[in-house]
Amino acid sequence: MTFGTVAIIGPGLLGGSLALALSQRGLAERLIIYARSKSALEQLRNSCLMAELTDNPQDAVKEADVVVLCIPIESMFAFVAPIAHLFKPSALVTDVGSVKEKVDRDLSPLLAPNAHWIGSHPMAGSEKSGFSAARANLFEGATVVVTPTEKTSLLARNRAEELWTALGSKVVSLAPDVHDDYVAQISHLPHLIAAALANHPSAPALDLAGSGFRDTTRIASGSPGLWMEILTSNSEAVSKHLNRLIADLCDLQMILRDKNGVTDTTALRSYLQKAQISRSQLF
Repeated sequence: MTFGTVAIIGPGLLGGSLALALSQRGLAERLIIYARSKSALEQLRNSCLMAELTDNPQDAVKEADVVVLCIPIESMFAFVAPIAHLFKPSALVTDVGSVKEKVDRDLSPLLAPNAHWIGSHPMAGSEKSGFSAARANLFEGATVVVTPTEKTSLLARNRAEELWTALGSKVVSLAPDVHDDYVAQISHLPHLIAAALANHPSAPALDLAGSGFRDTTRIASGSPGLWMEILTSNSEAVSKHLNRLIADLCDLQMILRDKNGVTDTTALRSYLQKAQISRSQLF
């Protein structure tokens, strides 16, 4: 199986990994990579990746059978709007963004008359960024969420599922708003928590930090610019679950020290046991 001419818009961690995976698995007859930055294109030229490179958006998409947007969420509309009429009518257009309702709201009206659009979100990544962090097996065993709506064509849904399955991923289908609510709980809010924990200790306390603190705060090493965009784009869902967490922490504070300064050891043990079981079942 091949997907014909595949255009990857943005060769960062996800776009670069997608390019490497497609190339390694022989899934693209022709691979086109767009990057706005001359330095990014130069890095690709110095790699072993066999692909056509361009900084011209029109050249990137006009002959593509599949277009994957791997650029920041806030940049997608500006990229697609001037060239929407150039997409092949049979082309599949998808993305790898972490927020789906906003992306669908922005792109669906642009692409519906011109190509087959569906949102995608690979639940794969790293606190590292850029093509230098890309790897061909990033999507193997990962869950990829596709987000069809009532306007999504059957061709778009089937083709997107075929693409991610061919890359070794498990595909799950969710409505865009449901996706955003779920990832707020298991991705976006945890990043905020990791950032809060990383910012909390005093400098002397940090001198004692070991693997537990390092592992708990690892994701706070992610790009502040990228995460500011993600959290802003999904602020309603993140805020809702942050409020729930704050309420839970207030309850936990009362378990640790009630108004008389006494710890409810039974409730504390139950809380920790529930978390232990949840974590062990997760993996």
